[in-house]
Amino acid sequence: MNLTRLLIHKRIFIILILFPFISFAQPSKENVNPLQVNLFEVNFLPSNDSTDCYVSFNIPYNRLIYVKNGDLFSGGVEIFFDVKLNNKIDHRKYYSKNLSVNSYDETQNKDKFLEGVISLRLANKDYVIQPSLKIGNTNQTIKLDSITINLSRIHENIFYKPLVVENIGNSCSDKQALFRLVNRNNKIPFAARKYSLFIPVNSDSIKEALIKIEQPGQVVYDQKVIVNPSRNLIIDECDGSIVIASSSLLNNSNYILLEDFSQKLTEGPVTVKVINGSNESSFLINVEWLNKPVTLFNINLAVELLELIYDRAELLDLYKSSNQNKYKALVDFWNKKFPEREYMFNEWMDEFYKRSDYAMQNFSNLANQIGAKTDRGKIYIQYGKPDEIKRDYSSTNNVVEIWFYKDLQKEFIFTDRTGLGNYILSK
Repeated sequence: MNLTRLLIHKRIFIILILFPFISFAQPSKENVNPLQVNLFEVNFLPSNDSTDCYVSFNIPYNRLIYVKNGDLFSGGVEIFFDVKLNNKIDHRKYYSKNLSVNSYDETQNKDKFLEGVISLRLANKDYVIQPSLKIGNTNQTIKLDSITINLSRIHENIFYKPLVVENIGNSCSDKQALFRLVNRNNKIPFAARKYSLFIPVNSDSIKEALIKIEQPGQVVYDQKVIVNPSRNLIIDECDGSIVIASSSLLNNSNYILLEDFSQKLTEGPVTVKVINGSNESSFLINVEWLNKPVTLFNINLAVELLELIYDRAELLDLYKSSNQNKYKALVDFWNKKFPEREYMFNEWMDEFYKRSDYAMQNFSNLANQIGAKTDRGKIYIQYGKPDEIKRDYSSTNNVVEIWFYKDLQKEFIFTDRTGLGNYILSK
């Protein structure tokens, strides 16, 4: 099978929001587990004799409710925070944010996010934050799960919980911004791009620390790093992103920055140990494939679809593997097929199953509800998006679709003889 095409194409308004989780829609009628993410990420920066708490959120565009105003589609959120101390409301915070997009397609984008952050300067005590959410263009306010913050214990630590960040790139025009907060619920994304860890240090006397990053079966990082001195860092918003930035505040914000390790990580938990003499902190962080193709949650289907590009004989070991080990066996299979990579994330596997998701969503019909197994689905998975699609009617009023792949000099003709969307490959 020629995989050239596989490598080339890398490239309403009602929603159901269930909190504390957001459940993403499934691309097929197969029984697969929903992807779920928490709404809030909580981070801390030392601030002289207290600790600043930052509560950030991200909501995909396709989880908002929009109204059309002229040529624009507008949506937004309001969030209310009751900050409780000793079961009594100590103070309240209010946050609102709106956005406008230019097209309906953008309102359905699950890869763009409405992001925001609120800051709370709290005493070194234990608090409970009770958030409530109101989606713009609705009258409903949803009470969310409470957030417990034990600042009395956090402030005693020399090393604070790591923040997952990345280079600022073009995400912020403010020259004071140093890093962009990934803001994915304190998870490290399993991806090809590089991510870093920003570790706040609650001390002026510590100049270096030993860092160990471990996953089951491998030590990813084991070396000493310096502590970067800084006294004026905050978490703020910039051009739609959440950033760590310099400010005029005199905060004690020394930090350690860990780079060049994330691409070595596999999916699953990772332990980060920070050691300086008798001071040692250990943090458990999850590495998660955040935009994992949903087809991979139906592991048997994911294996079956490989027969589109590989001989069944090559897949026998996969079929024989237990259900418990089948996903790991599938990952190992793809890694053996494409071993020469600079990172653990396998872009070929990702592309194949993204195409499978598209086929499940777009080519299912009454005759075959598994869109990836229809004739159009199979061709799409093998060759990707056609360069051109023409639709016509035959002399017998059958619907005909012709897919053109110009660089491969291929064309495929599909005919729907029933009018029910069941297109059969005829050439």
